[in-house]
Amino acid sequence: MDRTPGSRTLHQLIYSSRVRIPWPDQDREVESIVHTSIRNNRLVDVTGLLLVHEGWFVQALEGPTEAVLATYSRISGDPRHEDCKVLHAAPAERRSFEDWNMCARRMTPADDAILETLSMRASFEPYALTGLQVLRLLKSVRGIQRRTQLAALG
Repeated sequence: MDRTPGSRTLHQLIYSSRVRIPWPDQDREVESIVHTSIRNNRLVDVTGLLLVHEGWFVQALEGPTEAVLATYSRISGDPRHEDCKVLHAAPAERRSFEDWNMCARRMTPADDAILETLSMRASFEPYALTGLQVLRLLKSVRGIQRRTQLAALG
């Protein structure tokens, strides 16, 4: 099992929340979230990916258990999020998003194939996803992100 400094167990947490940022300000605010997250996450060895789609955030956090839980606690109290719900939380063998202390991607019509695979093209409902489905979604987004490097901010 992958260990981080101090032999702390690697943990992965994926949550979803409703975006509480007015539409005209979303891109700027998401960029601010990512830049702040990169700085904060580097200090505590957290990596992850943030997906923004149709008024939803879906985010994976991974790193030492204490750091991941503290990061999620801070996020769930952030007024830019509403109705935070953990979709998956478990120890992890290795990081899935090790390339980024934080990276964000907004789904576009070109990404519809990912949603089609998950039978969510007509209606994106992250709360209805199982842990395995949400991890599969974010890993698919990771693959696109790596290939295109669009919106890679970290």
